[in-house]
Amino acid sequence: MKKQYLVVLVLLATALAACSNAGGRWHTHEAFSRPTLAGGTGAAYFMLHNATETDDALIGASSDVAETVEIHLSGMVAEGGAAHGQEADHEHGEHEGEHAEGEHEHAMGEAEMHDLGSIGTMVKVERVELAAGHEIAFEPGGYHIMLINLQRELVAGDTFELTLHFEHAEDLTIEVKVVAP
Repeated sequence: MKKQYLVVLVLLATALAACSNAGGRWHTHEAFSRPTLAGGTGAAYFMLHNATETDDALIGASSDVAETVEIHLSGMVAEGGAAHGQEADHEHGEHEGEHAEGEHEHAMGEAEMHDLGSIGTMVKVERVELAAGHEIAFEPGGYHIMLINLQRELVAGDTFELTLHFEHAEDLTIEVKVVAP
């Protein structure tokens, strides 16, 4: 009888471990955006998990709510030009995205990114690498998905779909909730 209980416990533990790996796929949680007027520029934020056994990279995104959808990285640049504040977090398997040659930097609002002699910047990145089994935050002041020339107003309480494109894995379509600040 004790052997049967042991077998059941082992099977349950195996099933729970499989569930915690999200089926060995990429997944997100806490996906949100802020209210923004049509024609404007918005952003999407979320936690991105690579629950696969393969290192991969996010290489793009798309959505019908915006004319153009890009991966961006915000950070601080000292007025002399040296960047700081957006170091890669190797403990979590995160890597900085590679910037395409000739990409230009965009100054962000002073109130959002001002830091004693530093200037907030935002650059388009072509890829965000993520090791197998790790996660990365897409958040204000870091990596985020830019929604350029919104095709409709993003109103608090609404949702929209955002499709993430990976170098090796299949596309992942997520639901983004529009929330008031």
